[in-house]
Amino acid sequence: MKLAFCVEDDTDEEVFRILLSRVWKTEVVAEDLRFRRGGWTKALQLAPIIAKVAHQRGLDGAVFAIDNDGATPTHLPSHQDAVPGCRLCELRTAARIQEPLSWPRPDLPPLRYVFAVPVQTIETWLLLARGHDFKGQAESLGRDPNGRAKLKKWLYGMEHPDRDTMRSATLPLAEAFDLEALAKVSPSFAAFLSQLQ
Repeated sequence: MKLAFCVEDDTDEEVFRILLSRVWKTEVVAEDLRFRRGGWTKALQLAPIIAKVAHQRGLDGAVFAIDNDGATPTHLPSHQDAVPGCRLCELRTAARIQEPLSWPRPDLPPLRYVFAVPVQTIETWLLLARGHDFKGQAESLGRDPNGRAKLKKWLYGMEHPDRDTMRSATLPLAEAFDLEALAKVSPSFAAFLSQLQ
């Protein structure tokens, strides 16, 4: 299965690729895109482009994932329409997936679009998966830059890790942690997992 990824950086892409492969029990390959990545604003700019690229290149779909980083409100299953301020709702709206979903794909399966917003960050998910004791503050820590720096220090051993450090800390975790156990302690991961299942 080949997918386009609209994520913050290459490490996030690799983590999500591994998670999708595990849940779908098939190899997921990332389409080589030459877009410069970044945070929230960049993801909103790239989302509609990547949604269309998935169709134009005959891919199986695309993944859109960005950290919550303290945005309020956090996504709830009750969000039927796009709720202002909810990053998941706003990312879905920005991607404008209705357009490429309406285009014909002769001899190809329907496109799959996956959306995820880790609360507060992907480091939160990985620390929970590793068994980190947040003392009841897992989803609140990371709302501000100091909290996000603390999450990075706990996961990577430093606030500003290089790519190799990030990969060596995240990829083995992504390949091995108990998906269902994480879903029980992280509502944002549970929403992501149920979308895939």
